[in-house]
Amino acid sequence: MNNKFKFFSLVFSYPSIEALSQIRSIADEIPHYRSMAERILTMPLEDVQTEYTKLFVTDHPRLHCPPYESYYREGTVYGNSSVEVRELYEKFGLEYSFEGEPPDHISVELEFLSLTEDLEFARRMMEWVPEFARRVKESSVIYGVFAEELVKLLSEFVNGDF
Repeated sequence: MNNKFKFFSLVFSYPSIEALSQIRSIADEIPHYRSMAERILTMPLEDVQTEYTKLFVTDHPRLHCPPYESYYREGTVYGNSSVEVRELYEKFGLEYSFEGEPPDHISVELEFLSLTEDLEFARRMMEWVPEFARRVKESSVIYGVFAEELVKLLSEFVNGDF
């Protein structure tokens, strides 16, 4: 498992005590991620959850940073991209069961990438993640740094500088 992609999968998952604990463990293994991780690890869990919800779940009257590939490709959630990604998971022998997030949610895609390190999938993500990251950076001081670093990581991986 690639802990760098796992780290970002956890960051862009709904914050929980378990997720934050795993973030801390990975950050302890990857010194470069320690200071980034402190942004959310030093905040009260409720504050991190509120920020996450505002950015990625709902903030009336619109969602600032939809975390779904289909939104950036098709302008809708649960679009064809969601189906394509689920089928790709299945090609790798991974069964996706819906547990609150569709298969094209950024955290799910990053989890897949952490397990497979599939270069073609990373290239696919680079087609939409930079726009997602731009929106996150414009909307959140907390999550903006993570989004920027994620684009850098994906770019390094795709370009062979990993």
